[in-house]
Amino acid sequence: MAKMTKAQINERQLEIMDRLDVLDQNANVREEKIRTLTSEEQKGTITEEQKRELAQLKNEQRTEDAEYDKLTRESAGLSARAKAMATGKDLDNIREREDYGAKIREMIQDCYTNRRAANATTILANAIANDPGGDNNATANMEAGGLIPVEIKPIIDTKVPGIELPDDLVMVTGVTGTQVIPYSINDVKFTVEGEVTKVDEQALDFAHITTSPKRVAASVPVSRRAVAQAAFDIVAFLTYKFQKGWAIFRALHIYAHGEYDKLQSPFAQVEVVELALDENIGKNLKKEIAKMYDLGFEGDPEVIMDKTTEVDLEFIKLIPGTTDSNRTVVQDGRCVGYRNHISPYIDYSIASNGVATKDKVGDTPVRYIGIGHFGYLNEQVYADGIEFNIDGTSSANFDRNVIAMGMSLDYSLVELSSKVNGGNASGKPQAFKLIKLVEPASTSDI
Repeated sequence: MAKMTKAQINERQLEIMDRLDVLDQNANVREEKIRTLTSEEQKGTITEEQKRELAQLKNEQRTEDAEYDKLTRESAGLSARAKAMATGKDLDNIREREDYGAKIREMIQDCYTNRRAANATTILANAIANDPGGDNNATANMEAGGLIPVEIKPIIDTKVPGIELPDDLVMVTGVTGTQVIPYSINDVKFTVEGEVTKVDEQALDFAHITTSPKRVAASVPVSRRAVAQAAFDIVAFLTYKFQKGWAIFRALHIYAHGEYDKLQSPFAQVEVVELALDENIGKNLKKEIAKMYDLGFEGDPEVIMDKTTEVDLEFIKLIPGTTDSNRTVVQDGRCVGYRNHISPYIDYSIASNGVATKDKVGDTPVRYIGIGHFGYLNEQVYADGIEFNIDGTSSANFDRNVIAMGMSLDYSLVELSSKVNGGNASGKPQAFKLIKLVEPASTSDI
């Protein structure tokens, strides 16, 4: 194997994790199809076309299984090389991660061998309090053994398109209890009075917003092969899977619009403004930003759009009709001079049932631009609501040859600008705008 630097090892590990994730997803879909076709074969009702499909699926399974094993071996080798190169704090972190990996495997094995007759789910960190089913899991947890609860730390940088979040958005972690955010309703008003006229006293009114955390959860299937291979860095793989899913969840719920009200993006609460994607788009975007400025939101907002929109705006002159300037609406990562972030999730809407889809009119995608002062979006993760769960022996997971790693936490999003300066009559956010791009009017309509 060629000599590699630490950075090259990390980059290759990231590529491997990404590919393993794809192979896991492919395997889950394929195994369900194989199960269905095998059932048809056993009943004697399978068609010739289905037989060919079953043979093809099994061939794909063998090929991808071989690739999976090859990649996990390569990853284990890279981890060994990284450990050999590491010194000081880096070496301590690697050893700590290996210790966590061993504990995770031990807990999975205990879940699989010792609790098959009972509830086959083990809470990794703590016992269950007041379980209606009566299985409080009093002993099969790390707390009961006096062990250190597993903490999944960032190990590798995940690269998933469209999850970049605004610089002004700050996620507060470790929140305990219910947070109350006070705000002032009105301001002091000065008037011109006579020299000895009594000045009317003014009351300063206050109110507050109470955050309402929601339970957010994910279940990640991991193949038994990955868990069983002691040389494979299972903690890094789990971290990758959870980081990727959590990053997508945050970007989706911060950017998307729609009817979903349990965790509502500020862009779901505003009135949509339609702007034509024509030569005046730069000026019209600046005017929409200026309207927020006139309401008192003077800082620089951040602009969100998908990649196709960015490309369009990179080829539209900032000032229409100019021939001696190369300035365009989007240039050097900024839109009309403001920071620009790329995410396809700005084009998504979340229905009332929580299902997210990309907006379309017929077969034509609808594109949006989001503008926001994200300092007015309160994002929190609550320290007392994080749980990590392992399901190693339920029938559904056993049949799929996977172990489900579940994680849940309490999370809240609260938009604040609707309350600032007394709010407005509609109760809509004042520091956020959602622009819907529409086709320019044809000259024949003018």
